[in-house]
Amino acid sequence: ARRHHRRPRLLTDSIVALATPPGRSALALIRLSGANAFELAARCLEPFHPSPPRTVFRARLLHPDSREPVDDVLAACFPAPHSYTGDDLVEISTHGGLTVPAAAVAALVEAGARLAQPGEFTRRAVLNGKMDLLQAEATADLIDAGSPAQRRHALYQLERGLSDRLAALRNEILELEALIAYDIDFPEEDEGPVSPDRVRRAWCVVRDRLADLLKTAPEGERLHEGALLVIAGRPNAGKSSLFNALLGTERAIVTEIPGTTRDAIEAHAVIEGFPFRLVDTAGLRDSDERVERLGIEVSRKYLGAADLILYCEERDDNARDEFLAQAAAPVVTVRTKADLTGEGVSVVTGQGLGELRRRLAEVAFGRLLALGDVEPVVTRARHRAALERAVLELDGFWGARESGVDAAAAATHLRAAVAALDDLIGAVTAEDVLDRVFAAFCVGK
Repeated sequence: ARRHHRRPRLLTDSIVALATPPGRSALALIRLSGANAFELAARCLEPFHPSPPRTVFRARLLHPDSREPVDDVLAACFPAPHSYTGDDLVEISTHGGLTVPAAAVAALVEAGARLAQPGEFTRRAVLNGKMDLLQAEATADLIDAGSPAQRRHALYQLERGLSDRLAALRNEILELEALIAYDIDFPEEDEGPVSPDRVRRAWCVVRDRLADLLKTAPEGERLHEGALLVIAGRPNAGKSSLFNALLGTERAIVTEIPGTTRDAIEAHAVIEGFPFRLVDTAGLRDSDERVERLGIEVSRKYLGAADLILYCEERDDNARDEFLAQAAAPVVTVRTKADLTGEGVSVVTGQGLGELRRRLAEVAFGRLLALGDVEPVVTRARHRAALERAVLELDGFWGARESGVDAAAAATHLRAAVAALDDLIGAVTAEDVLDRVFAAFCVGK
């Protein structure tokens, strides 16, 4: 059974916010939600029609005291619990721009609502059981998605893909606990109805499934943040030209003078539908010039943090093997300036660029490519930490069994594994965890 969150004191007061970005636009959307949302809306909307629910009506929005007209609007009411937040909710569409939406929000505040905090509408949806914490995170990821892969995986998580998988794993752990219940109830029996081999098989299945999900974490977190792709090589090896070609716009200065890039240049790019953070670095060489030497040092720091390194060489490079031996991240080597040499990649003719893009996506996101868009993926450090805790407890359970610890003591590890998954799904979540999750949300969400 789903356990409830600790409900904050101000859970039921009415909150209001602009749910669309401020600025020049045709329309703006305002959300008002809370126990007395309909009462407050009635003070400002003329006429006000709370029923039939989920039906749009036209009204004038007035200041609640002066009755000064603010705007002609469209509004719809969503009674609790059948709303986004689970509380009574009113959505009001006003004309866009800066002053009209701001005046409309101000009128609703004057009527008795308070301005919402970042993510407070979604936070209430979680607290009211309309969605779990994973779905709330997916909502933010869907809004922030900058690549097709991010959008697809966020939508899959929003539709409970990851939540359902974790709920199934949770049930498997509880079933494992039920298998050893006989040992707890009848410790004197040497052979009960549940054989040790059956317990081991059940443990192996759930442990392996948790471990497989955990294996998606490195690429899943890259999907969330963007894979850090560092372009490295000797000066004038074509790094900046390739950076611009992969980015699709001119960001790095390209000249024939060795050492043009004095610092690292970072930009976001979508390659084969996946998010990358491209970094064009200063050429790796020994230099006596202080400014260039600092740029080379920055390059080495980026290389140490890279998820993937693209090493550019114009011709045979004696330093390549030494570089490859020292690199911690996977390295893709590319021969540049193919329009001059006839082989490799050319940013002038486009030769080899498509194949290079596919290779980069495969190296950075190969596991996700193999899984497709129908398997759950762990995309945040919070997810990874909870799964690691669950796997550790399952290992602790089996270690206790192997050491001859009594069944009741061994079962405490299973209960701790379930608790780790409950934290991940958000069945019971401390207030400070909720604060961290919703801090990055926009105000109207």
